[in-house]
Amino acid sequence: MPEKQAQNSTPHLRDILLDALEARGLNVQRLAELTDIPERYLVALRDNETKRLPAAPYIRGYLMKIGVVLGIDGKTLWDAYKNQNPVKTSGVEDRLPINRFAIQNSNKKFIVLGAILLLVILYLVWRGNEFLGAPRIDIISPATNDILVDFSPIKLVGQINPRDKLTINGEEVVTDQNGHFEKEFSLQDGVNTAEFKVKRFLGKETTVVRQIIYKPQ
Repeated sequence: MPEKQAQNSTPHLRDILLDALEARGLNVQRLAELTDIPERYLVALRDNETKRLPAAPYIRGYLMKIGVVLGIDGKTLWDAYKNQNPVKTSGVEDRLPINRFAIQNSNKKFIVLGAILLLVILYLVWRGNEFLGAPRIDIISPATNDILVDFSPIKLVGQINPRDKLTINGEEVVTDQNGHFEKEFSLQDGVNTAEFKVKRFLGKETTVVRQIIYKPQ
């Protein structure tokens, strides 16, 4: 019996969320307003109803945003979720079996040339946007401008194209191989400004400003 209890000692995500909500005097409805996460997803996370949740990368982003508002390390929430629901991914080599008898009477030469031409066009469109388009940044936390918090520091969380360069208030921030970034941001009483700048290879730049209002208890 002691061994079984030790295996179940890891707190469930539901328990962590409920304790944190109670400690901060919040409910699910208010958490939805502060994080800009649909309430139905918060309820599904709380009740571990995985069939009602989106794909794993979205869930991770939601838990990071929840962690910022509740003052919990988002990684702790993500680990608790994965402990209950192992995240499965498909291998890059997963493919359907090839039916070698499917195209016996078609003109394979024109099909191959057409496929190559289509791939070239798609490649040019993709690369053209990568080098010439404006860089994109998705800011997960803070999700909105003028967010009010009573704790410091907070985590600035988001994602960019990993080929682009990111600075926050003039300081370069390194992302992971997928472009995901996290940075602790210390707050002063009152209004704090975080300026995100993303610069592309050929010089195009995107700037997003978030203001965080800090009112310690």
